[in-house]
Amino acid sequence: MADRESTRAALFAAIEAELASVSKLTALGSRVKVVQDLALAYRYAAGGPQPGSGASE
Repeated sequence: MADRESTRAALFAAIEAELASVSKLTALGSRVKVVQDLALAYRYAAGGPQPGSGASE
């Protein structure tokens, strides 16, 4: 079973790879949505205050 750090590193690598492929999308709206979703995934994986938690950084 993978440990937390290796799982997080793999997720971050997958997010980075997906961001690199976003530029190939033709519709700006599609790119914006994908980047928003990936940013949220990164934020969840990174830990700390989450969207909607009421906490500020």
